[in-house]
Amino acid sequence: MIIEVKSKRDLKKFLYFVKNLYKGDSHYIYPLFYVLYRELVKEVLKDGTYKAILDLNEHGMIQGRLMYTIEHNIDEDIDICYWSYFESINSIEVINNLFNYMEQDMRDKDVYISEGSFIPYDPDNRRGILIDGFEKDPVIFTSYNKQYYKDLLEMYGHTKSRDSFSVIPFEDENTEKKLKKFARFFERRNNVCVSSIDFKNIDKEIDDIHKILLDADNDHIYQEVPSIKLIRDVADNLRMFLDPRLIKIAREIETGRPVGFIFCLLDFNQVFKKTNGKIKPIKMLLYKKKITKARGMMQYMIPEYQGKGLIGFIYKEIYDEMIKMGLKEFEAGTIMEGNEKSLTSLAKFNGKVAKTYRIYRKDHKNG
Repeated sequence: MIIEVKSKRDLKKFLYFVKNLYKGDSHYIYPLFYVLYRELVKEVLKDGTYKAILDLNEHGMIQGRLMYTIEHNIDEDIDICYWSYFESINSIEVINNLFNYMEQDMRDKDVYISEGSFIPYDPDNRRGILIDGFEKDPVIFTSYNKQYYKDLLEMYGHTKSRDSFSVIPFEDENTEKKLKKFARFFERRNNVCVSSIDFKNIDKEIDDIHKILLDADNDHIYQEVPSIKLIRDVADNLRMFLDPRLIKIAREIETGRPVGFIFCLLDFNQVFKKTNGKIKPIKMLLYKKKITKARGMMQYMIPEYQGKGLIGFIYKEIYDEMIKMGLKEFEAGTIMEGNEKSLTSLAKFNGKVAKTYRIYRKDHKNG
């Protein structure tokens, strides 16, 4: 039986379903439930931007959940139903219940394309269903799910839209030497400097990042370039996770023109694993000092600096910061399939695909 989440009580059931579903899974990391609850109260209960549903068995026990929204895709000029926060027991019946309900809602609104798992307002986080790479903990803001999801979703009729990848570079001394070589090569031929983001001058920094995004080759980006407001909102929401040493912006020395940036985060999942989804300020501060890994979130260069070594030049600065901070691991991604420039750049530094995520699509007019 499907019910819509209409109350805070139901929303809490929606959120805490994962505690039972992933009980005993050593790699699953609980989200910060309070933060996620506050976010979904606004999106689901107040604004109604998203609809959240639960599938209950005859005893009223939760078997699955799903959240979805309908947004206009500018590139395709059609409305698409984007689904997310999908979780389920291993049952095709539950999949049928959840997605049949969503699809009826779509038909009522004359919408015939769905995609997921994908959060439209957050295009670089938690996108795709993990289909390969279950042997390690997920890094911050990446997906982790049951291995049977792929089979269940494809049995229902979802097909691959696009894959994305997490890549692990920087694994040996040869990689470090190669990175330094690329950086020296670029520095001798270009008048560019790299600096950490300045939170005291954040409006100017956000404006420069937006200019880079607008100028970059965006054919591989899944959605349109985010607005300055969206970038600022994301920065505000992520503020507790940001470390300026891991966010670097490159500018031409003579003109001050921004030409590239790389945005990395400390892997706070290592902290959240210790707090079990609860906010414990003292413990979080203590465990933060013991984080050993960083995640590369975004890397963008304007066209005239692509393929010239700028990405290596910036990563060299980040790598040096990581050494000073005691960080030992790095995971880049998620990088969309088709983004050959980023994948090729990381391959030069002995990068290898660690995890694969899949965004599914279904055309309901054709089946």
